[in-house]
Amino acid sequence: MAIADIVEDSTTLIIVACVIAVFLYSQLAKRKKYSTKHYQCIPLLTEREQDFFWRLKEAVRDDLVIAPQVVFGAFIKVKATALTDKNHARHVVAHNRCDFLLCDKKLKPVALVEVDDSTHNNFKARSTDRRRDDLMKAVGVLVIRYRNMPAPTQIRKDLKL
Repeated sequence: MAIADIVEDSTTLIIVACVIAVFLYSQLAKRKKYSTKHYQCIPLLTEREQDFFWRLKEAVRDDLVIAPQVVFGAFIKVKATALTDKNHARHVVAHNRCDFLLCDKKLKPVALVEVDDSTHNNFKARSTDRRRDDLMKAVGVLVIRYRNMPAPTQIRKDLKL
């Protein structure tokens, strides 16, 4: 085999490798792009929750900080003990969020407020709600659930403000 044949084969191989590299890079670049085809910005709260938010804001005034749609993992730490399945405990925390978390001025959670609708009527939802309520009780966070829209005065009373 002549040197010219080896150089020509190497050049062809390099060109093919470059074409493949450019193709793979372009495919990876496409994956990183976000588009309205796949994502949409939506309001943080439903209309019902928005209505409740403003009542809650009026009720707590400057006494408490309102944080909507908070994932439990933001305020609950999973501690390891011999009797705890830490992975299951993390899953419970990571896959739950509350409608409203109320915190004191140092941002320590003091109450969790849920605006329950008809989706909370079935057995499975009620069971889930009870487990979540038990978790909050275990970490010292008051849970208040509303089915109907209470007046701000009622919310203040329920929060003992």
